Amino acid sequence: MTNTLVGVVHVHSDYSHDGRDPLERLVEFARERGIGFVGLTDHAEDFEDDVFAEYVERCRDLSQGDVRLIPGLEFRFAGYPGLHLLALGLTRWISPGTPGQFIELTRGAAGFTIVAHPILPGYRVPDDVRAGIDAIEVWNASYNTRYLPDPRAIRLLQEIRTTRPEVVGTAGLDQHDASNDRETRVVVPGGDSKDPLGALRAGRFFNRGKTMRFSAQVDWGPIGLTGLTAVRWAYDAVERTQDRVARLFG
Repeated sequence: MTNTLVGVVHVHSDYSHDGRDPLERLVEFARERGIGFVGLTDHAEDFEDDVFAEYVERCRDLSQGDVRLIPGLEFRFAGYPGLHLLALGLTRWISPGTPGQFIELTRGAAGFTIVAHPILPGYRVPDDVRAGIDAIEVWNASYNTRYLPDPRAIRLLQEIRTTRPEVVGTAGLDQHDASNDRETRVVVPGGDSKDPLGALRAGRFFNRGKTMRFSAQVDWGPIGLTGLTAVRWAYDAVERTQDRVARLFG
């Protein structure tokens, strides 16, 4: 497809305690794969305000030519196990103590916010997050694998969209090591390179993975979701069997 901007979101650098790649390596990774922007989401607990300022400056300095690094952070909260919220395009240091504070503090400070891997909190999202978030990660290539999105996350998105139709669904890499590219992408037709996060927020993109592509609205009907659920169950059952065999003979 010509005149498109390909991006990846939910990517960790070595600013995260569990990330392996320097920012320079992520620029190389993107360039090797024809990726125009990288939505970084490093762990907020590994930062202070001065480190974040350095991080933003380095992202700016390295965003030359055909690749743009977009600084962002991933936040977690005491009392909300599994709930991780992503703030991409974050322009200043914030330190929210609750999910509600995250929503308040990212207004005007972040270009795009996402509920990450909703499988981890059991698809439970606080009301104030539902009321203010930009997107739900319906395909996390780490937790949902690179092959299929998460039908329960899609149902969560569709439920939220009944009252907030502007909320979109994203495919995220959750990448900590560039040598293991799980191949999910967000693709902006028309190549809106000046404001890719604005295009994501407006739903002007589609998600693309190893096996399928689908719109930002993920407006699948009941039949499509039932089929995805069945295939997802069968795929997960095979994986569980393989894991049991590996434990027995490993």
